[in-house]
Amino acid sequence: MITVIHTEYFKSFTRQDFTLNPVSLLAGPNNSGKSTLLQAVMVWNLALQKWCAKKGPDSGSKAKDRQGAPITRPEFSALPLPSMDQLWTNTHTSLRRGEVEGKTAGSPRPMVISLEGQDIRGVPWKFGFEFRYSGPEQIHVKPLAENIDHLQIALQEVSVIYVPPFSGIGVNETRYDRPYQDMLIGQGKGGDILRNLLLEVSERDDDSWLRLQSIVERVFRYRLLKPVYAGAPYITCQYLKGIPEGRGYGGYPPLDVSTAGSGFHQLLLILAFLFARPSSLILLDEPDAHLHVVLQKELYDQLLSLCRERNGQLVVATHSEVLIDNTSPQNILSFYREPHPLSSEPERSQIREALKRVTALDLLLAEDACGVLYLEGTTDFDLLKAWAKVLNHPLDAWFTTMPFWQNNQGRNPKEARAHFFALKSVRDNLKGILLLDGDNRNMPDRDLSGENFTILRWERYEAESYLLHPGALERFIGQFVGELLAKPAIDYLIDQMPPVFFQNPLENSGFLRAEPAGKTLLPVILEKAGLHIGKGEYFLIAEQMLPEELPPELSAKLDAIAEILL
Repeated sequence: MITVIHTEYFKSFTRQDFTLNPVSLLAGPNNSGKSTLLQAVMVWNLALQKWCAKKGPDSGSKAKDRQGAPITRPEFSALPLPSMDQLWTNTHTSLRRGEVEGKTAGSPRPMVISLEGQDIRGVPWKFGFEFRYSGPEQIHVKPLAENIDHLQIALQEVSVIYVPPFSGIGVNETRYDRPYQDMLIGQGKGGDILRNLLLEVSERDDDSWLRLQSIVERVFRYRLLKPVYAGAPYITCQYLKGIPEGRGYGGYPPLDVSTAGSGFHQLLLILAFLFARPSSLILLDEPDAHLHVVLQKELYDQLLSLCRERNGQLVVATHSEVLIDNTSPQNILSFYREPHPLSSEPERSQIREALKRVTALDLLLAEDACGVLYLEGTTDFDLLKAWAKVLNHPLDAWFTTMPFWQNNQGRNPKEARAHFFALKSVRDNLKGILLLDGDNRNMPDRDLSGENFTILRWERYEAESYLLHPGALERFIGQFVGELLAKPAIDYLIDQMPPVFFQNPLENSGFLRAEPAGKTLLPVILEKAGLHIGKGEYFLIAEQMLPEELPPELSAKLDAIAEILL
């Protein structure tokens, strides 16, 4: 079993160690390094095979140190590369000034991938390769000198299959030799060899084929027919949409596998790999793609069963909540922040919520932000932005740069709390602040608050209620229609509001606490003046307000938000 993967300067991993278990789930967002780790193992495996063939003990090589085997780009089937420097971190194949003490700038920057493990008796072993760049079309690989005695153990202990994400299946497929199959796998075209794999299983032994066939029948209620490759240029691989009784097809027309759905293709491809190429290490890249949650659980159970049966090891890159829920935290590697193993149930819950709720932009903003602001809608954001400018508040600059805020879209405030909980898988010290409408007083703060998560509420019914200032409204409407036509709108405001409002419009009266102004008063006031301004444009009113027309509460709210965000 492999216990540690060590990389230096391989793609996005400058220097990183990864600890593996018999079952390891790699969980995290897109482009976080999950597939890169699988590729590192594939590159190591390719280097092992190529070096042994060219310089190994049985290669016939006369070289005493048996080192420096070249691998050309056409031979490099582990992954597609336009140029060999794409393997190196930031494509830097030479050392920069001061990067390594005692090394001059321009010296080769060796890439290293090594694997550590234990054999069946529990004896530890380690074997690694150093990769040197020779040009766009070629690299040289050699074993690390300190590991050379473990070559035979590595060859005996490690056999690898890699199953890429399913990317479609062709209408026709001829028989391909193994090197060409490996090239297609490295290019992520596993579906292009599905029929070849099924043919290999059917020719391997009857038990393997019958077991694969029985899994398909149990999961899909389909009968998979044995592939045929004789008398035609292409492999014929068909299935029946049912399970006939006895011999024959039972009236079901045979259909080509290409006509089935993507979920069937995904499961069938993985099973074909597992039965065609039994290996000690199974690498799966997003096997949950295209699968219903029920099928995800069924597939995962089959994988675990087969691995236990074969005493094998399973490494899965996934976004699936189902797979995460069915794996103990100690077997999950998180790729949020620096890759690290989980240690507790709450951490697993964070990963699950992050995969469900956190976007790529959230991840980018969370890396540098002090905190995140949660609001009930874009109207609230636009109003706060306008008022910050009117008051010349320090938050004015925050609103005009790259503000990290979330639109809770009027949903239950617990949604914001859940999103913040997920974000903490990226930045544990991140702070959050949720500003709620005044109509949310029925939910106690204790149901929402948490570590570094602050709850604020408008004293009035909602943010739009603070636009109700007679002078501000009259001035705003007048600039569009003139003072004369603005009069009916102001008269309507006078009729609707209690007299105390006009004595002190900055006071948070009981009326303003209970009245949804943005739905009842403001639309009618504007219509009375002949203005058709939607809710999304209410910030135009806020922009015209004067500092003395804003209640002290607005400044206090902005101060509280700034304390979190700045």
